Amino acid sequence: MRLVEIDETTEDTYFRCLHDEIPADPRVMAMRRDWRAMYKPKGHRAKVLFDDADQVVGLTNYIPVEHSPYEGENLMAILCMWIHGYEHLVGNQQSKGFGRFMLAEIEADALQSGCDGVTVWAKDYADWNPVAFYEHMGYERVDQAGLDILAWKRFNQEAKPPAFLKQPSVPEVADDQKVQVTSFTNGWCGGGCQQCVMVRDAVTELGSDAVLTEIYAHEKGDMRDRGASIDVVYIDDVPFRPNGPPATKNEFKQSVLERARQKSP
Repeated sequence: MRLVEIDETTEDTYFRCLHDEIPADPRVMAMRRDWRAMYKPKGHRAKVLFDDADQVVGLTNYIPVEHSPYEGENLMAILCMWIHGYEHLVGNQQSKGFGRFMLAEIEADALQSGCDGVTVWAKDYADWNPVAFYEHMGYERVDQAGLDILAWKRFNQEAKPPAFLKQPSVPEVADDQKVQVTSFTNGWCGGGCQQCVMVRDAVTELGSDAVLTEIYAHEKGDMRDRGASIDVVYIDDVPFRPNGPPATKNEFKQSVLERARQKSP
């Protein structure tokens, strides 16, 4: 196994979150490449995991916490870790020790970089990125927002605990007739960028039923001002599927249309 920085042969797979079986949306790819170009000089790591057969079976990206969507000091912040869990291509590679190996490599990098610890965002359920995995690897919960958990492993007593940014500010609904859709996007997450583009297309197709406000904030100051640690979409003042699986465009459109019917006199 080897965990290596992406290059011209692997960056496409990385930016597509291992979804090599479907065509990439050039708008999503552009968002991800632009964010990477801005944050690589600030210490962002974008890596893919090869197995012993030289197949890509996982990916991760992490960055000094000062440039992450979390509050903290002198920590390495894991933005995502993903071991191939699909049935296509190389097949489901989870529960084979790849995640354990990847996490150990990240911790070794953090130590070598002089960090006081590592922090990671996870979920308090088993379906995706479960915090239980990190707890099994010696991490402790340090902050919580709903089902979102921030965990960390300290390397020394000088380490200061990280925290989520404040909760997202609920958008004000300014129009009693049209549905207000607000899309917050950080830029580092493939799923978040995909969601941003999907929502944009959906609102365009809905025409006069909805109006879209896109907020792209990637600098720490921007994230503090908007009050969000993660990508989120609001339909009026209600977050859309904050903990559910990714939605299709038609599912999102149906939710907007249902809200529009509720607002109709």
